[in-house]
Amino acid sequence: MKQYLVGTGVGHFLLQAASFFSLKSISRKNPENASMRANAVLADTLIARLCPSKGTFVDLGAHIGSVLAAVHHLDKSIRIIAVEADPAKAINLSRRFPYCTLHSCAIAETPGQIEFYLNPEATGYNSLVKKADGKQEAISVEVKTLNGLLRDEKPDLIKIDIEGAELGALRGGAEVIRTHRPTIMFESTDKNVNSLGYSPEILWAWFDEMGYGIYVPDRLAHDARPMDLSTFIDGHDYPMRTLNYFAVHEAKRIEVRDRARRILDITPAM
Repeated sequence: MKQYLVGTGVGHFLLQAASFFSLKSISRKNPENASMRANAVLADTLIARLCPSKGTFVDLGAHIGSVLAAVHHLDKSIRIIAVEADPAKAINLSRRFPYCTLHSCAIAETPGQIEFYLNPEATGYNSLVKKADGKQEAISVEVKTLNGLLRDEKPDLIKIDIEGAELGALRGGAEVIRTHRPTIMFESTDKNVNSLGYSPEILWAWFDEMGYGIYVPDRLAHDARPMDLSTFIDGHDYPMRTLNYFAVHEAKRIEVRDRARRILDITPAM
């Protein structure tokens, strides 16, 4: 049912209501997870609004389209490029959201074909990462790189939620990212090295080398210093502080901070 409500007026209302009740229930249920739940709401709020008007938003791992629909709902001048590796989801996205440019493929370090693992019990966890539990179904999908996909684009904001394959997408987009310095929201939850050979340590080092700092959503609008490696790694231990992080190029830190302040209606302390 949820996928049919995404992008509708009712769907937008229900998402806002879910965020409100999630925050209201923090004090009563799992208070040690308060930070993670509050940051989830902030991440959703920020990713929907951070892209400038007439800018380009890239959604890697579009799933059922909830994020791209929120972006379009708030500012229809934004160009949206969506990527979804699950063929069935891609068909649904192209039918329901004709305003976005959709690419039915996976994003990784090099182009070609690759094994993509479907999780029939929870399709939100479909991934290029092979799990040891044997519950996945493998299919072959086309692979593109961000450098190839965005060669003629100027991305302003990129959201990456591809279940552990984020580093490969970034490596395959290094040229575009180095040139345009987009703000990037990415998911990072697994502390261990996965089947692709990726880990939080390697991910942090890649951003650091590219001149990016990593921020928790509740620090983006403030004068916080970027997370050092130990702080970033510590955030992956329970209770986790967040599932999603923002990577901001050092040259755009003030610009992004001030935009986040306007979005959240924050007046800096004097």
